[in-house]
Amino acid sequence: MKHLNFFLIILITSLFVSCERKPDESNFINPSMSVIEMEGEGGEVEVLFTHPYWKVARIINRNGNVSISGDMYSLTGSLIRENSILKLDTLGRIDAFWSNKGFSIIRNNYKTLKVVLRENSTGEDFNFNILLEAENESKEIQVNQKKSQGYTFKKIEYKLEGNDGDSVFVKQGTSYSFNIESAQDFTFYPIKGIDIVKTSIFESEENDAFVWTESNSIPVQIPSGIWSNSLYFNGEESLYTSSPIKKESEFASQTETVTIPSGKSGFTVDIQFRKLRVTYSLHLENKRTKKEKIIHGKWIEFAPTGNFSVNWR
Repeated sequence: MKHLNFFLIILITSLFVSCERKPDESNFINPSMSVIEMEGEGGEVEVLFTHPYWKVARIINRNGNVSISGDMYSLTGSLIRENSILKLDTLGRIDAFWSNKGFSIIRNNYKTLKVVLRENSTGEDFNFNILLEAENESKEIQVNQKKSQGYTFKKIEYKLEGNDGDSVFVKQGTSYSFNIESAQDFTFYPIKGIDIVKTSIFESEENDAFVWTESNSIPVQIPSGIWSNSLYFNGEESLYTSSPIKKESEFASQTETVTIPSGKSGFTVDIQFRKLRVTYSLHLENKRTKKEKIIHGKWIEFAPTGNFSVNWR
């Protein structure tokens, strides 16, 4: 009976100690998945864990086996570390974004890890590993993202919003100097000079607004002006690109004749320009999913109005 009581005391003590002890240190890291497969359009996956005793030690780009750098944030969105090797020792978020791909890794609590991928428009697969570490253990989650198959152009639409509209400003054109013995007439082209052209440009804050067209810019219809608070079109087109498109103004062949007095004189031409600002929506169709993608931005045009003034000096 004495031996039985002694055995029970040892057993109860042993059970109490085991309940107080952390899980087996060789099995702290047990993600619900070890491989994440993602389509080129991007998406979101949540990985679950049984135990909280782990951290994100590094993010490794498998193309070159190099650590990826980016920004680290707290759960409230405060920037903690910028442009440094990515890791996450506690709760928070890490980001790595490029113009044509990127990801966020978010740890909202100690037993989940959310992986969010942007669209991969690089033209090649994007593969990286999330290295997890505990006290005496490490594991990797492989992330494999396919390249996006791209888009086909469907249409472009324009409308007037907010601070859109038509405005005018004056830009200095060519300056002329003379030193002649007797007065004479002088004929010149007033709407000419350095950068005295019609310039249009598309602008957008969306990170992939021009990725799909930069290697093969598409011609799209553009507005010709605003009349009675409505846009009108005359069939004019421009390339959809973030680079300025410059064309000679229709007023470039316009001439003006002035009389130059004898002696030293000169004048400068001030040219009136119009600034046209319009909101656009570019509609694309995904080649794989056939889903529509809409890119929003502004189309801006600077163009001479045909009005000018000659300022003598």
